[in-house]
Amino acid sequence: MHYLISGLAKSGTTRLFSQLKEALDQSPETLQTFFEPDTDQALENILSQSGSTLTKVLIGRVTMDNAILECFDSHVLIYRDPRDQFISMLLYLFYDFQVSGDGDAYRTARRALEAKVNSPSTVSTIELYNTLAALVGRGPIGVFKRLHGIQRDYEKRFQPFMLCYEDLLQGKSLPELSAYTSLSLEGDAEVPEEYMRVARSRGFGEWRSWLNTEDLDFIDREWGENIQYLGYAQEPEAELLEIDPRTSLDYVAQFEPGRASREA
Repeated sequence: MHYLISGLAKSGTTRLFSQLKEALDQSPETLQTFFEPDTDQALENILSQSGSTLTKVLIGRVTMDNAILECFDSHVLIYRDPRDQFISMLLYLFYDFQVSGDGDAYRTARRALEAKVNSPSTVSTIELYNTLAALVGRGPIGVFKRLHGIQRDYEKRFQPFMLCYEDLLQGKSLPELSAYTSLSLEGDAEVPEEYMRVARSRGFGEWRSWLNTEDLDFIDREWGENIQYLGYAQEPEAELLEIDPRTSLDYVAQFEPGRASREA
């Protein structure tokens, strides 16, 4: 069996990958795993393997045009509230500073994040994202609406099993997912050490602590239709905002360039 997990970045793909791998490791059959291939040739090579394979792909790096994806035996698309996915993507931008080794840009970005944490109601999360994206050389906020469209097209093209991240966290989807994959899925699974930088809050609804009225106006206008399509409710009124430093400033500290060598 060739198992495929897909989803946008920071939508729970690594968590689901770990959970399926744990279940498949119980089988006497040798399992081969593949993390984020993004070319037809790489995908064809996976499908040519004997025995079971487990592959995770990121939508955006693969699209509806990668027709080879329909050849996988089991295809699960995990999706998440776009507002939480946005917050996780914002914070994961700091990983790019570690990759580039740009300590000055990292410190500039951390100061911008600290201003948001200290005064979440007055600092726009949208503007913060645009600031960080510019520092790491990535596109501004408009990229999210484009990715939402790519995922919708991908879903229509391949018709995968649709899995809600929030349901997975609460164990609600395990019976249906087990039936679809013919695997015994129970409880939780640990994220492998090599992917621990991906794990952060392991929760949901954190966007309510980040998005001020200005942010919500933008998101409802630009993403509202997709939020409703995925089954989430729009909430136009901002709550009393309070960002947890443990899942923001403390999380991005691991990505400070040179930190690992200083701590060794």
